[in-house]
Amino acid sequence: MSLSRTPVALWGIGRHATRRLLPALEQSKSLRLVGVCTRNRGLGQTTAAKMQCDYYGTSEAMLADERVRAIIVSTPTGLHHQHGVAVLGAGKHLLCEKPFAHSHQSTVALFELATKKGRRAVGALMYKYHPQFQKLKSLIQQGTLGELRALSIKFGMPALNTNTFRDDPTLGGGAALDITCYPLSLAYQLLPGPPTLRAASVMNRGNSNTDTDGWCGLELDGVIVECHWGMGRAYQNNLEIWGSKGILRCERVFTKEEDHDSQLVLYDYRGNKEVEINTGPANAYVLMFDAISANLNNSGFFDLERAETEWCAGITDQILREG
Repeated sequence: MSLSRTPVALWGIGRHATRRLLPALEQSKSLRLVGVCTRNRGLGQTTAAKMQCDYYGTSEAMLADERVRAIIVSTPTGLHHQHGVAVLGAGKHLLCEKPFAHSHQSTVALFELATKKGRRAVGALMYKYHPQFQKLKSLIQQGTLGELRALSIKFGMPALNTNTFRDDPTLGGGAALDITCYPLSLAYQLLPGPPTLRAASVMNRGNSNTDTDGWCGLELDGVIVECHWGMGRAYQNNLEIWGSKGILRCERVFTKEEDHDSQLVLYDYRGNKEVEINTGPANAYVLMFDAISANLNNSGFFDLERAETEWCAGITDQILREG
């Protein structure tokens, strides 16, 4: 089966879905949006009218729709496991927003259920499909920077609105669950193997109900990865790679608007700016949909995604437990 113009449904219409997923689905030549599901009837009906699709007032109605072959889950983190089980149990493929689930155990359980049901399950880390990331990964593989010595990854943002799922521990709130999947995935992608967690700290600032800040140190064969994340700080999502022959700096390595003219900056072994490589604008979500669609019959693609997602979930558990 191919996901080429496969009918899909979107479960959850929060801010992220409105800003990122729905516009990408409008542009996608791989997926066709059949319907949206949300408990907010007014929002659901308005969105359905705009997208020219159906509105499901209940998840049962969406899951029972025989036209739907795959469901994109964009509900609060703490509900991903429950909703993923429902999607796979209904015989649909699962594309789940990050983080895939709230723990390593629930992550593994979802993948095992997908295997049992003969369906695909994958997380929606879109940055990996952007040409900026593809270029920086190729530069490392080509040895442009020499041997890797250290990676520094920072992802932080201003304080988010209160009274949302992100500050509700029962719904999987907190900076660690919301953000760390990005730097962990990046380290996994750029190193030749999964690194080991060496140190971690998780903090709570102000009157937040959940963790707001954190850092961790990872290591693989002498290569050090330092990750910082948090809410309530100036925005950045940046990467710096320190190699034996040069340095690479990448701004907005994770999230960027589709018209953002992304680039990479290389410095030589003396620390002098050598070249700026423009990688151009792109909609990473559309590219992600296309890649998943193209590989739906390729079990190797989903095996690699599963290994990364389970490793990230395991490290996140360690960070929350030990930090």
